[in-house]
Amino acid sequence: MDYLLLTLILLLSTLSGTVIWWMLRNETRIRLLQIDLAADRAEMRSGLSRMETSIGLMNLSSEALLQSNPENQGTIAIHTVLKKIESQINAGLSDSDTAAVTAKELHSGIRMLLKSVELEGDLCKEPQKIPPGTLNLTDRLFSLLNKMNIDAKSLGFNTIEYAKFGELLYRCGHLDWASSSFQAAIEKSPGHTASLSSLTHLAKQDGNIELQLDWIEKMIEHDPDNSNLLRSHASLVVQSGVDEERAERDVLRLEAMGEDTPADQSLLSGLRSRSGSPQDAIERLEKALEAEPHRSEDWLLKAEMHVQLSEFDDALISVEEAINSNRQYGNAWALKAKLLAEHPLQQEDALRAARHAVALNAGGTELILLKANLVALEEGEISASETLQEALDTDPNNDELRAHIADLLRQSGDLFNAEKLLNMAPIQTSETHLARARIQLLYADMKRDGTGETDELHITIAKNSFEMAIDLNRESGIAWLGIARCERLLKNFEIAGEALDRASRLLDGESIVDAESALLALDVGDLVEANRLIEAAAIGLEDSPLIAYLKGNLACMNGNFIAARNHFDDVLERHDPLHVRARLNRIATSLALGLHDSAMDDCSILLEQAPDLTLAKCRMADVKMLIADWASAKELWTGILEVNGNHPHALTQLASCNISLGNPEQAEAPLNKAIRLDPEFAPAWHNRGLLYLEWTEEDAAIQDFETTIKVDPKHIDARLHLASIHHSAGRWKMAAPLWRDVLDIDSNHDVARQRLSHCEMQITATTK
Repeated sequence: MDYLLLTLILLLSTLSGTVIWWMLRNETRIRLLQIDLAADRAEMRSGLSRMETSIGLMNLSSEALLQSNPENQGTIAIHTVLKKIESQINAGLSDSDTAAVTAKELHSGIRMLLKSVELEGDLCKEPQKIPPGTLNLTDRLFSLLNKMNIDAKSLGFNTIEYAKFGELLYRCGHLDWASSSFQAAIEKSPGHTASLSSLTHLAKQDGNIELQLDWIEKMIEHDPDNSNLLRSHASLVVQSGVDEERAERDVLRLEAMGEDTPADQSLLSGLRSRSGSPQDAIERLEKALEAEPHRSEDWLLKAEMHVQLSEFDDALISVEEAINSNRQYGNAWALKAKLLAEHPLQQEDALRAARHAVALNAGGTELILLKANLVALEEGEISASETLQEALDTDPNNDELRAHIADLLRQSGDLFNAEKLLNMAPIQTSETHLARARIQLLYADMKRDGTGETDELHITIAKNSFEMAIDLNRESGIAWLGIARCERLLKNFEIAGEALDRASRLLDGESIVDAESALLALDVGDLVEANRLIEAAAIGLEDSPLIAYLKGNLACMNGNFIAARNHFDDVLERHDPLHVRARLNRIATSLALGLHDSAMDDCSILLEQAPDLTLAKCRMADVKMLIADWASAKELWTGILEVNGNHPHALTQLASCNISLGNPEQAEAPLNKAIRLDPEFAPAWHNRGLLYLEWTEEDAAIQDFETTIKVDPKHIDARLHLASIHHSAGRWKMAAPLWRDVLDIDSNHDVARQRLSHCEMQITATTK
């Protein structure tokens, strides 16, 4: 027990010593912590004292700033109001009661902002400097107004406040709200000049001439004798091009007030000239030029008036005065070039003037083309082409010039480079699509094979190009005319007529519409209407290849082949040797007149110009057959069929050559194929009937001749052969009506008349 007690005493002693040591250690730590806390409190008191001193200094500084810049008080107050409203809106604390309070605070904030800036609310005056902070506050106000669905007119400001608010909004780029504010101002005060002037400025920025006129007219109502307003109004009326009498009244009013200037008289002269009084305009210009003889614009206008009166010498004198007054006046050089170009002996001077005009970027594409024409006369076609190319290189976006050069290349037969030039255009425009369509129509002419398939492909492509031109410019009369031509060539005559109606409305009075209408009338067989339209077209297109071509087609359809050939001669020899359709039509007239050598020459020329023109090869082969050169003809037909094995005419003519060369067994297969390809192709039925007749297969021949007559009731050869078969077989009653049918087609056919008489005699004898 003693040991146990001793052990417990030792343990308790140890524990007591440990606790005492721990308490002494913690006491030391607490004492150190208290010392640190006391130091921190002392430092905090020192920091607070310094902060209080700084805040006091800041207060003193802010009071000094506000005393020296009292306008900032409003800005700070506005910021406070806006911050409060923004916080409420962002926190979603807006109900019907708070919304009214918020709107009232916002209204108060806007008024404080307007009082803090010195503005007149007139956008036409020199803008006053506005602090960036004010513009920032205006932007914040604008955002809050939009969020709260408040419009300018419901703010309830007075006129001046609305005008000032409008200017602030304008400076921040909120143009619609600025306009609404100024309109609200003039609703309060209809004659408020600053607001009306600002609205005019906004309309001008927007390019709205009609609105500009409205606001200026309202200003004139309140200030009718303001010369600047009258002058501005007259200028805007001229720009609008509507009711120019109002502009004339303005200038006459200035004149009556004695405040007109030479510029005003010049404007009045221009108005008088457009209204059909060029002589009166010239008199007024002369008075204005007496006061200010160096006004080059007035000299040019006077020259233009003389041109209207066909007083070209006086026009030239006036344009020279314009140039003397201003050597860099491009428009004057342009008019001089046009005037001199009309005189063959002054083309060198005209070229110099044109070069000046083009160098000064005057006259547009018209002057570039005039310059090129004059260069061609003076220096040759190569130099003219270089001139056009240089102009295009300078301005590659000039689609009108690009299309014109492409048309020149097309007319010269260089279709590859014409297409290449159009494909290089930076932007495909209506003009380039029109030029591309014309090229495709020429391809259609140069690659025809008589089946309609080849040219139909190119015509369809041309039609698509015309449609793309219309998509870019719905009012392009030329594009609608092109659509009409394509539809006519595709035999869609009704659609062609509709497109022509559209073109005629857009090209009112243009002879080219009558010409295209004449071609449509010829295609539908209305020769009377075609003749009327050709005469109408000839008024504006006299001595042109198109009129000669139309007259040739009309003469051809009337059976007057001599006159038709003369017209086609006119087209090809005087105007356009590359006119494919005219040359093809001249070949047809030559064949009708038995001029085989002439037809052969035209075929050769066509194949030189267009080696892929299968139709020219067809005509050449037809000529070879007419002069009984069967072997050469067969070779040509074989070549044509290698290109297009489904050519019914070529197959039929190849069969005819085989029959004539003594190889009838080689004729049936091509004839069968031709009939299979086109059951309505009468020559194939007729030629197969001749083949069967050659083989003494009379029944088969009769059947084919009858089919030929069904397909083509005017096919006189089929009727003759059929009548001859029945006549030779003594079938008088069957032969007689067939001979009568031949006479119905050709009343002067002697053989048919004799055979009919013989049949009637035999029938009479048999009945007796």
